[in-house]
Amino acid sequence: MSLRSLLQVGKELLKAKKPSAQPATGQAQKQITYTPKPSTTEQGQELAIREIRNPPVVLKKTNPLQMGDKVAPSFGSSTYDWVMRKGRGTYTADEWLDHLTSTRKVNFKIFGKPATKTVRDQKRFKYDSGPFAGKEVSVSKEELFDSNLALFNEAGDLTGGLLYAAKKFGLKLDANEVGAMLKLNPINRLKPIELGKPAGSSQKFDTAMKNISEKIQSLKVKYANDEDIVRKLSDAQFELVAMKNGELGKGAFSNLNKVLRQAKARPEFAQSQKVALNKLEGELNSAAAPLKNTKTYYGGESNYTLQGGKDYRETIFTLPEEIVTNRSPYNTGGHFSDVLGNNTNNIYHIRFDTRFTPDGKKVFMINEIQSDVNQSIAKSLSKAKQLSGERRQNPFNADLELNLLVSQRGKMLSNLDEAVANNDFGRVNAISASLKDVNKKLSMMTGRTSRDTKDYFPMVEADSYGDHALKYLLQRAARENVDYVAVAPFDKLSFRQGYKAGNERFYGYANGKGIGKKGKAVMPDVMSKVARFYNTKAGPTKISLSDPSKPYKVVKTDTFKYPKDHPLKGKEIKSKYHQEVGIDAGSLGEKAPRIPDGDPRLYFDAFAIKVSPLMRNTQKTYKKLGGLVVDMFKPIRYN
Repeated sequence: MSLRSLLQVGKELLKAKKPSAQPATGQAQKQITYTPKPSTTEQGQELAIREIRNPPVVLKKTNPLQMGDKVAPSFGSSTYDWVMRKGRGTYTADEWLDHLTSTRKVNFKIFGKPATKTVRDQKRFKYDSGPFAGKEVSVSKEELFDSNLALFNEAGDLTGGLLYAAKKFGLKLDANEVGAMLKLNPINRLKPIELGKPAGSSQKFDTAMKNISEKIQSLKVKYANDEDIVRKLSDAQFELVAMKNGELGKGAFSNLNKVLRQAKARPEFAQSQKVALNKLEGELNSAAAPLKNTKTYYGGESNYTLQGGKDYRETIFTLPEEIVTNRSPYNTGGHFSDVLGNNTNNIYHIRFDTRFTPDGKKVFMINEIQSDVNQSIAKSLSKAKQLSGERRQNPFNADLELNLLVSQRGKMLSNLDEAVANNDFGRVNAISASLKDVNKKLSMMTGRTSRDTKDYFPMVEADSYGDHALKYLLQRAARENVDYVAVAPFDKLSFRQGYKAGNERFYGYANGKGIGKKGKAVMPDVMSKVARFYNTKAGPTKISLSDPSKPYKVVKTDTFKYPKDHPLKGKEIKSKYHQEVGIDAGSLGEKAPRIPDGDPRLYFDAFAIKVSPLMRNTQKTYKKLGGLVVDMFKPIRYN
């Protein structure tokens, strides 16, 4: 039995239709199917005929991180790129495991006798071409779990996923089939939501988006022989994808207008096509206008928001699909639940505003990144238990493995009866052991939720959704001509909630340190790794306490004191902030000193990453580190 190549990759994903209410599993979307393979030995002539009928696999290779898509998505998988490097044949589960993990033999002793075991560590590889040439990336165990491609127990043994079923029943997979599993990862269908959209505006925007998208695609076909026009139209398609994913700032529309204007400037571009395209662009602008007037909910919560920022915004990343293995198929989380509706899952949210450096550069400053649904899970389960498949059941793409196990179980029962009838007890024992393993796996996959099991949501650890949030903001910053993304230091904002070790560890200090101002804090560490990937810089950066263009400030001071069991016990922190600002003192209603632009009192230090133009393109899902064995037992605690 083998897997057949994909019938049609990601109809919902590629055509941007409304997501189904059912989990987007492989067979449910007609992504992957199974077909029997002749088991008889074939002669050379028969093999040659088969080769003609079934030529080598044509790999769905595209630009880095695009996962086989012609139009670049907002997020992509470096693991997909590595899978495509495997080649055009079909490969066993063990061959895929060797490709996706770093395998080594370890010698040890049991009761004084030498023994050997196989250890699968994290696979690391470097891009050999393209914009990331020479950059090292790695295969994340969490991505394999979220894709239901491979699950591992605490010992590092393969215990579930498509590769488990393939290994169990001797299947061979090609790169497109493995890549399809990665592409169907639910993280690739997360939707950013901006709040306060007027009724009916989304439908009008979707219609305008569809009309201009179809027009641009038809123009690419019409001018296929003009490389410059096609390139500009492809850039326009990328801008449209960003808009569809919620990026409706001025920068996104300016970028779209710019690339379309460049395409229309070509002498080959017909006047009638210019008029039609201008009309559609105008309709898109008109439809998008109501969506920009968004309402926010937590900007006035001073325990969670540092006063003084401009253009305060909130983005909620949701998965608008049923998660059938959870206690409730939809979970809107603790924040924003009253505005999200019922048919979605709130994965995490970001709250940020705009500030400035002393030389006038724009900065997105993160006030908060939080996942209500994943915090308790990360606290209660070790890294290994989060991803072993025993305490959390991922339903996405699970039908592929389940159907294989069920179909093969029937054959195993038949073979067992035959072995018993023939008194072949050696075969009886072998089949019984294998059948027991399959039954246990089926019980885990189909059993009811118990008190010991936890709900499944992608990106369970704080560093995972923190990495995702950072890359979203970096891409947005690059599109809106913002120069830095910073995170509010623990001693400037998060300490207002009272001392919480998780906040100190996650947000850290302006120098990037964690608890007790030692080690590495989560977000600064993530920012440093992303900076190395994009050849940019990350570190302490001065940013404004408030709008420099409003010189009169009502200055207040926070006083924090570390608890008795803290490494800095007894130490007191005094932190100034600007409660209100104005263009003249009289508008503030109380004594407000004048702090002119450039005055050192206007700024504070925060850990920030400098934005690179390359960041406006597709971002990589999953952090660089977080592998199979090396750190699988070390969870990142948050709050």
